[in-house]
Amino acid sequence: MNKYLVILVMLLLVMTPILAGCQQATPKPTEAEATEEAQVEEPEETEELKEEKYTIGIVLKSFSNPFWMMAKTAAEAAAEEEGVDVIILGTTEEGDYNEQVAHIEDLVTRGADLIVVVPAEASALVPAVEAAVDAGVPVINLDSPIETDKVISFIGSDNVEGGRMAGTFIADQLGGAGKVAVLRGRLGNPVELQRYDGFIEAIGEYPDIELVAEGVANWEADEGYTVMEDFLTAHPEIQAVFAESDRMILGASQAAQAAGRDDIILVGLDGIVEALRAVKDGDIAADVAQRPDLMGEFAVKYGVEYLKTGDIDVVIITPMTLALPDNVDPLIQAWEDLGF
Repeated sequence: MNKYLVILVMLLLVMTPILAGCQQATPKPTEAEATEEAQVEEPEETEELKEEKYTIGIVLKSFSNPFWMMAKTAAEAAAEEEGVDVIILGTTEEGDYNEQVAHIEDLVTRGADLIVVVPAEASALVPAVEAAVDAGVPVINLDSPIETDKVISFIGSDNVEGGRMAGTFIADQLGGAGKVAVLRGRLGNPVELQRYDGFIEAIGEYPDIELVAEGVANWEADEGYTVMEDFLTAHPEIQAVFAESDRMILGASQAAQAAGRDDIILVGLDGIVEALRAVKDGDIAADVAQRPDLMGEFAVKYGVEYLKTGDIDVVIITPMTLALPDNVDPLIQAWEDLGF
């Protein structure tokens, strides 16, 4: 019996370390190992806390008009400052609203968080804009109205006031009496009608100012040249001309120079750098200067603010200045600062 007891004790002594090894707990990590493990997990937590980066899509009228190129440049600069992505699209022809519709649909498909639209036509874009809004993409209306109440804000100039400014200046230069003409943009465009109404309202306050001629030049310089030639042939008594856009007044200025008529008061409205330089050089008398740089900047700045807070003013007016030879230099400089 003692013999078996001895063997049993010896077996227990041999097996105890083995059993203990099988039951040993996982070793506790050292302080260095714990720190390393925490560092590996940290990026995932940081990624969750990172602020969302927004994408804003902007649909302009065209990239051929320097007015919209300035708005584009300013919007890109504002996007960089705000830390957002921006996709800016233009049309081949300034009046091509079908291409704008395609751009809006494309931006929705690409997942834009907000879309800004400068409409080529007030009503044609309504279905595309409303479809974007229904898809959860808010839309800001820039420069000229879109005929829908689903946009969250309008950002742009007071075009009626711009027309008034031009009419008042011409009336003052004429001493309240004289014969004038107006070059009109694309008929049916709300901006065209607003500028025209403002001009007619202003000169209507002077009974001795007579509107003797109107012509449609569709915002274009070459058409402005042709219509101005017609004015000078049919109404050589014209003393002043207001063009509802700068490109038209620059074309009219060339026609007047070709005809040797440097006696006509020429006034444009837009504020593109070529027209401002024409004011400085004396080729046109004045220009009602908008701020396309602020339109582009505000579209991004207030768009981002809306995406973050849900708040935006329904109407945001950008300023205008009557550019004359004695105040035009800073306006030209603003263009040149952006590379124009």
